[in-house]
This record gives sequence, C-alpha cells and structure tokens, in this order.
Amino acid sequence: MSPSPEIRLADVDEAMLALLVDIARLDAAPDEVTPPLGHGTGWNTERFDWFRAYHRAAAAGLDGPAGEKSWVVLCAGKPAGSIRLKRTAQANTAETGIWLARSYRGRGVGAAALKLVLAEARVAGFWRVTARTTAANAGARRILAAAGAILTHDDGGAVSAAVELSSGPE
Repeated sequence: MSPSPEIRLADVDEAMLALLVDIARLDAAPDEVTPPLGHGTGWNTERFDWFRAYHRAAAAGLDGPAGEKSWVVLCAGKPAGSIRLKRTAQANTAETGIWLARSYRGRGVGAAALKLVLAEARVAGFWRVTARTTAANAGARRILAAAGAILTHDDGGAVSAAVELSSGPE
C-alpha cells in the first residue's frame, strides 16, 4: 500500500479559485458542488457565478459577513476540492462540508482534509462540528465516523453527524 499523499488546506484567493473552478468543471458533478441553478443539470453560467461568489464571500473568514471560511484541499500541491467551516446558530458549533473531485476520492484525501478542518475549528474555539450527508454516501459516512462523529439517520435518507471537539470551559 502506498503512503497517503500530502494533504494541506490553502486559502481561496483568485488564483486558487480559478484552479478550483477548473477541477470542479472537469472532475465533479455540478450537483455535488453547487445548488441547482439555471436550466438543466450540467455546469452553466449561473452555477459558475454562484461558485465564484460563494468562495469570494467565504474568503473573509469565520468573522466575515458570511460567517464562513472555505479552503482549497491540496493533494500533493494540486487542488483536489474544497472544505469549509460555517458558524451555526448553536453556540460554539460550526458546520463543515466537503467536496472532492472524483479522481481524489477513496485515497484518504477526504479523511485528511477533515482532520485539518477539525484542527482549524479547535483553534477557532468551536466545541462541536456538525455535517450532513445522505445514507447513500458511504464514503462521507465512513470519513465522519472515523473522525469520531456520532451519526444519526432520519427516515428521509439524511444523515447528521456531530464531532465533539471539547467539553467547553473546564
């Protein structure tokens, strides 16, 4: 078995955003990366505009107007996808989400990126990180469970996850 590739998180500046748009367009389904926008199910101007605007807004960080920070997931120095943290209405809790290009899935990239974003959450003072996925997304469920998340399933096929980072002030 080969060693896992080097994974790190990078801020989304304009140069990284252009690379992220390219990897999303070439190696991810639009519905994995953006909400349904425009006509049809493929990549279109509305989806690209939303994608760019989303990452530009999140560039201001957790204390910015969006209350959210996104990073490019780099695998051996190349963009592999994106991961985020977003403040929630619940005190000391952030939500995370990730998408990876198809060619980077199943290689440990998602698990390594989640570990890095959980470390970012701890530094930011969060006590809990939540996520949502679907029952059909076995890879996401596996990564979340390996990170210590408690998974709960609803009748509609949604899966909620919560990773407790700290019990709060001692």
